[in-house]
Amino acid sequence: MLLFSFVTHGIYVPFWFSNRKDSFNSLNSHEKISSIPIVALLIASIISAISDIFHIRPVGFMATPAEMQINIIYALLNGFIAVIILIQSFKIRRILNMHYDIELSAVATFFFTIFYLQYKINRLDK
Repeated sequence: MLLFSFVTHGIYVPFWFSNRKDSFNSLNSHEKISSIPIVALLIASIISAISDIFHIRPVGFMATPAEMQINIIYALLNGFIAVIILIQSFKIRRILNMHYDIELSAVATFFFTIFYLQYKINRLDK
């Protein structure tokens, strides 16, 4: 997962959510995963990855005002991505907690998001 996330510049994360959405929604929980945040996350991740790959955002201390605006937009975009990942990760945590009657760590979910969730899913008794 770490390798895929690195190689795809973060685009793997929305695919992780998308590929597991139906499985999570089939579990016994009143929480359900919606497609809208996943699609928004995918679009934002693609834009961010393109910016990373083609070095669209300027770096350095001597940025022009236009370049500073690009950096601000890039920072806001990455903030949006982080918030969506956190919201979706905590929603999945609640689904797993309800269905399996367990208590997954909120701290680990916050810091490691899908990586922690997948680790715990791999260790569940099915």
